Amino acid sequence: MSVSATLTVVLATLSSVITAYVAHLISLPHFHLLGGIPVGSVLIGTAAATGVAMAVRLTSNYDVAGFRMFAQLGGVTAYMGAMLLDYVAGEMRGHRAVAVPDALTVLNYVRVLVEQGAASITAQLPESIKFPPGVAVWLGVVRLFIEVLGTVVATGWAISYLTGVPFCWRNRRFYELKDVVESSNVGAVREWEMAINQRRPIEARALLARVRTGKVAPYERSWVRIAIHQCPICLAARVRIEKRRRAAFGRVRTSPADELQFDAVKGSALLAT
Repeated sequence: MSVSATLTVVLATLSSVITAYVAHLISLPHFHLLGGIPVGSVLIGTAAATGVAMAVRLTSNYDVAGFRMFAQLGGVTAYMGAMLLDYVAGEMRGHRAVAVPDALTVLNYVRVLVEQGAASITAQLPESIKFPPGVAVWLGVVRLFIEVLGTVVATGWAISYLTGVPFCWRNRRFYELKDVVESSNVGAVREWEMAINQRRPIEARALLARVRTGKVAPYERSWVRIAIHQCPICLAARVRIEKRRRAAFGRVRTSPADELQFDAVKGSALLAT
């Protein structure tokens, strides 16, 4: 296992465990606004994502799909861990022996959560509005689903924010990581950058192919990395070009070389590559 993967596992596990314990202590999974806005689960997802974000920062990586999936798994695990600790605490308060819960116990606990969710939503409505039992159960299930979804979405937002991903204010969403390319062909990288700036998409596409063929060999001491983030709607983009160099004991040092901000027009040319 690489250093990056090991650090990610360790920090993600620590952040998830600590988040689950703190969330249990302050009843964070059950904290909502207006009965349905899952503020607590959003905070859990944000806190659980900090471990993966730290690993990304410390290892000079980017928010690739693997990191995001691991962070989201950590967020859901922290949420479920907090709920499990709530269950154990409830059993101990009832002076019952805590054992491995069977399927019936789990279903009963989920039923209680659904009923609590339905009650919290109906409590925000006028007393004249009454829901049939079936509708109330449906509302509770929807709120439970929103809690889990809120944890996952908050984890993705936190990863983007904590790792410095640009935010598109026009479309109110974070940029997406389009590509990360490492190449030893520094000359082709410079030509590709010039073609993008001059809005020559066909030439830029050919140059990017040359960049990709410049594979980094184990014996090479230095090379260049290109990281492209782009808004999927307006196509505005940010391109980071970094210098990478092998150091002692197999470590790789990364230093910023250039950062380019592209508007929608230049970004569309970038998308063509």
